[in-house]
Amino acid sequence: MRPALPVILRTVLFSFLLLSSCAIVYTTVLNARTAQSLADSSLESTALSLSTSAENALRIGGERMNEEIREILSDRVVAYALIAGSEGTVLFHTNPRLVGTRIAEEGLKEWLRAGRTSGRRVTLGTGLSAYEFNYVLHRPDGDSEILRLVLHTAQADRIVAGARHLWWTVGLALILLWTVGILLERVFARHLRLQAESDRREHLALVGQMTATLAHEIRNALGSVKGYTQWVSEKVGESDPKKQGLAAVLRGTERIESLVNDLLLFSREETYSVESVDLESLVRDTVETETSSWTGKLEQETAHGIRAMADFEKLRRVLSNGIRNAIQAMGPGGTLRVSARAEGARAVIRIEDDGPGISQEELPRLFTPFHTTRADGTGLGLAYSKKAIEGMKGVIELSNRPEGRGAALVIRIPKGG
Repeated sequence: MRPALPVILRTVLFSFLLLSSCAIVYTTVLNARTAQSLADSSLESTALSLSTSAENALRIGGERMNEEIREILSDRVVAYALIAGSEGTVLFHTNPRLVGTRIAEEGLKEWLRAGRTSGRRVTLGTGLSAYEFNYVLHRPDGDSEILRLVLHTAQADRIVAGARHLWWTVGLALILLWTVGILLERVFARHLRLQAESDRREHLALVGQMTATLAHEIRNALGSVKGYTQWVSEKVGESDPKKQGLAAVLRGTERIESLVNDLLLFSREETYSVESVDLESLVRDTVETETSSWTGKLEQETAHGIRAMADFEKLRRVLSNGIRNAIQAMGPGGTLRVSARAEGARAVIRIEDDGPGISQEELPRLFTPFHTTRADGTGLGLAYSKKAIEGMKGVIELSNRPEGRGAALVIRIPKGG
């Protein structure tokens, strides 16, 4: 149940961040479209108001009609304005010099007859953006004329630009949101890892206490059995059939005694005498001892002068266990590769074999006490190795070799001076 918890929380957090981001982006897009719509509506309302005022002045007529219309259309938002008849002749223009010119409009008469009002965005000859509004003026005598207003859009465009500038704020908000979310996920994941590690250590401490008690009791009883068996074996002649049975009992007691020693080694509270260790000589001597009777091929590569901060005896025991496991996995043949080199602030020891490797089902449980893939194994070797290496502020990993057949045991410990 515990391993699934980080996955569920990570999925929930990611879903929340994704939905929040989508909601923020959707709202920003909606605001931008609303700002554009409001800007266009504002331009249309302004143009319609000016057009209606000009039409009222036109209907009232009088000697000052042109002056009144010019005054109405002199608003600073107006780029220019004109009134043209059905033939396209300009009857009024905010620039008096253009009065009498013609505008080229196809279907102008039909457009005036239909009485359509329309507005659109245009670009002036100066390159500025503007809004063109065409309005049908109905004169008292029944004729129709077109009033064309061209408005500056600077103020409206500022509103739209302000809405578009929100994207910078939204972008920063999204970056902040995801940064905080990822940091929370990392903090919580770290908390779960520390909690799991604390639970594991507590569990191992409990197992250690139980194991130590059982090991002492077994050792006491085993001492009596072994001593009596040895005494009887000394009294029995070599030709007596009972001699072989007694020898089998002694071998069994030795096997049990070895297991009890492993249990006591694993369960006891360790103290570490960490010092600068000559890793080159330690690896070389350990490899030589463990492979003295092995008939396979050995490849060894150790950096000259490399040192590590470690407990000499405990590190030697871990290396011995790793080499023995590799040899047992390969049998009498195969190739054993042992290397030691520096990687940054760590000294890295790698023990590789070309045996059958490890099944995917076994990988997560390799360092669990009493879990073993061998019929005669106790499952305490790797568990002790993990305990010892972590006690020396190091890391130990066992996995299949990515480049081929076999497994690789990797030990990383602080580099010595």
